[in-house]
Amino acid sequence: MSYDVLEQNHTISNITPGLNAQPNTLPNLGTCRFCGAGLRHTFVDLGMSPPCETILERAQLNQMEAFYPLHVFVCDQCFLVQLQEYVTPENIFSEYAYFSSYSDSWLAHAKVYTKLMIERFKLN
Repeated sequence: MSYDVLEQNHTISNITPGLNAQPNTLPNLGTCRFCGAGLRHTFVDLGMSPPCETILERAQLNQMEAFYPLHVFVCDQCFLVQLQEYVTPENIFSEYAYFSSYSDSWLAHAKVYTKLMIERFKLN
C-alpha cells in the first residue's frame, strides 16, 4: 500500500531514530488496524494494567482484578500508533465515573480549542 503524503525515503527508523531500527522478534504481533501491515516496532511497553476508573463492590476487594497489556506499537507503513490488544468499550465504560459533558470547564476548553483548529486549518 502506498501513501502519496509520505515520501519514499521515510522509514520508521529515519523518522523516529530513537525507535529500535530492528523489528521485534516476537511472533504473531498482529496487523495494523489501518493499513493491514504487520506490527513489528514497539513504541512503548508499559506492561500490564487494570482498566482505570473501575468501581469495585465490597465483595470484589479480595478478588483478582482483570489486567490488560499496554504494549503500544507503531506501524512502519502508515505510522499509526496503536495497542495490539484492546478492551471493548462495553468492558470499560459500563460504570464510568466521569462524563465530559457534565464539566463546564471541559466544555469551555473544547469550544475554544475547536475554534482555534477551525481557524488554523481553515475549516470554514
